[in-house]
Amino acid sequence: MTKNIYLNTGLASLIAFILLIIMNYSWPQTDYSLNDVILGNIKLSEIDKGNFIKSIGINYALDTIFIFSWIGSWIGLFLHFKSLNIKLIGICFGLSLLGALLDITENSISFGLLVGNNKSAENILFIHSIIRDLSFWFPMIASFILTMIIPKQKGIAIIFLKIVGIIGVLFAILGMYIQYFSAIPYYWFGIWFLASAIFLFSNYKKGVNRITSEI
Repeated sequence: MTKNIYLNTGLASLIAFILLIIMNYSWPQTDYSLNDVILGNIKLSEIDKGNFIKSIGINYALDTIFIFSWIGSWIGLFLHFKSLNIKLIGICFGLSLLGALLDITENSISFGLLVGNNKSAENILFIHSIIRDLSFWFPMIASFILTMIIPKQKGIAIIFLKIVGIIGVLFAILGMYIQYFSAIPYYWFGIWFLASAIFLFSNYKKGVNRITSEI
């Protein structure tokens, strides 16, 4: 694995982290939820609904860019640990990739319901909720497995990655089903990509230092 791959995938991880912060503040701050609008629980004027749809559309556009950054980050992790002959790394990468694809599917379903007028919206939203949960579960499982199977190494970067992948995932799982901790899974995603960025950049730096010492 070349140092340029470490640099590029590290940048992808950093972009994913930054986009998650931006999306957190770009999501419409209203007294009603997206599901309320879809189900017609809240009546909005044409102008207000149009502005709401526009705001959601911008957020989903950012989320699409985030998905590519997500995949790029995991490509870096996959290539690094594959070069070390770490078993199950292919499964970890596959689970995370599937999570990313489910995230895109989740967005497509909810946005389609928002701009349309589907009478079966309630049933579709139930399916949507399952897809949303799986889009969290798969990458969390991938991260947990990865950090459990990688060999012991020294360094803050690898320790941080392991803490986020093990302890962080356990707290994120609590947030999936306990309302009081519901924000944790979203925060976990951001911290995981930050940890991945630090890890990949640290390996890039090692490669640069190694080349410099050889010169």
